[in-house]
This record gives sequence, C-alpha cells and structure tokens, in this order.
Amino acid sequence: RTENAVETLRDQGVELEKLSYGIANWNRAQAENRMLQMISQHQNQIELVLANNDAMVLGALDAYRKLNRTESALPVFFGIDGTKEGLEAIKEGKMAGTVYNDKEGQAKAIAGLAKALVTGSGLSDIEFEKGKYIYLPYAKVTPDNVENYIATEQNPGK
Repeated sequence: RTENAVETLRDQGVELEKLSYGIANWNRAQAENRMLQMISQHQNQIELVLANNDAMVLGALDAYRKLNRTESALPVFFGIDGTKEGLEAIKEGKMAGTVYNDKEGQAKAIAGLAKALVTGSGLSDIEFEKGKYIYLPYAKVTPDNVENYIATEQNPGK
C-alpha cells in the first residue's frame, strides 16, 4: 500500500522526500509511539503522513496532540479503510482523507464465492482478476463527501 501510494503521488507530479517509515501493526498505540520517534528525529520537516489504515493515522495524530502542536504546525494526514473513527476525524478536519474499504462489498463477494464453490454453480458469473482475485473498487473520502460515508456506516446495506 505504501509504495503504491508514494508512486501514485510521484506519478501525479508531487515531489516527495521520504523522511522515514515505521511499522505499527495496524495498532493506534504503536503508531503513536512510532510517530513520536519520527517527530523527535525530523522535528518540523514532516509535511505528510500516509498510513496504511485509519487507526495508525489516528495514532500519529495522538502523537502530535501529546506534544501540544498547534494545528498550523501539523502535517497532512491520510489513511485507508474509512473506519468510523477515521470518517469522524475527516469530518472534524483532523484528517485530510482516507480510502474507503468496502467491507460490505467484500462480505458479499466472499459469500458469493463460497456459495458458488459449494453449489458448483455461478462460478462463471464471478469476475476474477488474473484468474484468482476478486477486486472491489476503492473510493476516496474527503471533507467534501465524508457525510455520505458516515451515513453508509450508520445504515449498512442501504
């Protein structure tokens, strides 16, 4: 995820210097600790934080909050997943965006595949990528459309 995100930004003409990266195992507390280390090392040079899930972005935000940094001194934060907490952080202006991971769509795809495998019918109706993968589209969530995703999370299936 990280390398693809960085490559996509560079392909769009965004000049980046990767100062650091850290592994936080999808864990908010670990992400806070890693971010505190990065802030200590790079001080005010950090302009962008990309995290592979919303919990880790929120941990990075916790690190800045712990240091009492002013909002104007914060980098821009992006995550992935579109969790309830991540969507709220976008609504509150703490995160710039996330990539929505369609949990309901994934569940439907898994159920459809399982049914086709068990019954032996319908497998030809499933679209596979590279002969074995089922991909679902991701969607970008920004302050402009976050309310739509909050509504989706509050009313799944609608």
